[in-house]
Formats: sequence, C-alpha cells, structure tokens
Amino acid sequence: MSLLGRAGLDFRSWAKSLRNAKQIILICIAGIVLAMLGLRILGTSTDTFIAISLYHSISGDTLVPLVFGIATVGDLIWAPLIFWLYVFRKDSNEWTSSLILAVAMVTAMSLTDVLKAAFNLPRPFQVPSLGIVARGEIPTNPGFPSGHTTNAFTVATVIWSRYTAWRVPFVLLAIATAVSMIILGLHFPSDVIGGAFLALGLAKLRSSK
Repeated sequence: MSLLGRAGLDFRSWAKSLRNAKQIILICIAGIVLAMLGLRILGTSTDTFIAISLYHSISGDTLVPLVFGIATVGDLIWAPLIFWLYVFRKDSNEWTSSLILAVAMVTAMSLTDVLKAAFNLPRPFQVPSLGIVARGEIPTNPGFPSGHTTNAFTVATVIWSRYTAWRVPFVLLAIATAVSMIILGLHFPSDVIGGAFLALGLAKLRSSK
C-alpha cells in the first residue's frame, strides 16, 4: 500500500465521469458565463433592479434573522448531513454518499474562492449608489459567485442524484438560500445564478463516478 503510488490513482473513473457528465458540465459553464456576461456586464440594470427589489421586499429588521437563518442553514447543512450519513448510518451506500458530498463540497468551496479572487466583483452593499446595507453579516471577500448558493445547490444536486424522496426539500432550501442572499443585500442575482450553475456541474461530475 502506497500513499503516492500511481497504481492507486483514479484516472479511469474520472475520465469516465467527464464523459458521462460532459453535457451538464458544458451547460453549467455556459450558465456561469451567461450570468457573468448577461447580467453583470451587459445586463447590469436588470441585475441591480432585481437586487434592489428583493432587498426592499422586507422592511425593517423583524424578518432579517429568519432570512439570515435560512441562508445559514443552506450554507452549512452539508456538515451535519455528512456526519449523519457517515457516522450514524450503517448502509454502505450512505457511506459512499457522505464521501461524494464531502468531496463535492471541498471542491465547490475551493473553486468558489478561486473564482471570487479571479473576478473580484463587488457585492450590492459595496456599491454606494444602490443604497443597500448589508444585513446579518458584513463579508469582506468578493461577490461572484455566491458561496452560500454554491454550497446549498451542491448539497441539493447530490441529494437529487441519490435520494429521490428528499429532492424537493433540498431544492427548495437551495432556492431559498439564493433568494435570501439577495434579500440580505449580500449578492446580486448574477452571483447566485453563477453559484448555482457551478454547484450543479461539480456535484454532477462527482456523483456520476
């Protein structure tokens, strides 16, 4: 047994995954590009209009804790879910699910950070002319793509491919997370759309192995 030996590398299954998932991955790449070009660059007015409208959909601070709570659950639910599937479940299929989800999440978070640094785009509350104030927290990293949305949709995609009965709740949570991030003034629609497409591609790639 060797940690670095070539015999243990998984090149064949990764190549198979790329072939099996190439269509959805291409769609996801196109979605990220369209979110960037169609909204952030060419459709800036639409991007900002939706952001401002959703931000003002709640008035005052009464509902902010609820919206922030939804976003937090969507962002972090992967951690207890992996723990539950791996530690408390005895079915080997669920152990596999926990590992798939763990790898998908680590990859998603890493790539999200890389893309944020590469694009370095501001968040709504960082654009003074919009009159938006950050609610719940004040993140300092760039906006595109949305990390919370990427995390929530990564979980939803893995669940979709492996647990039919839980598809709807997790998809609804992912959508609610994306909308919540806009309401909180932390992201533009383009950020959450880019995050959703990024998650779909990464989770589909790992789930197809």
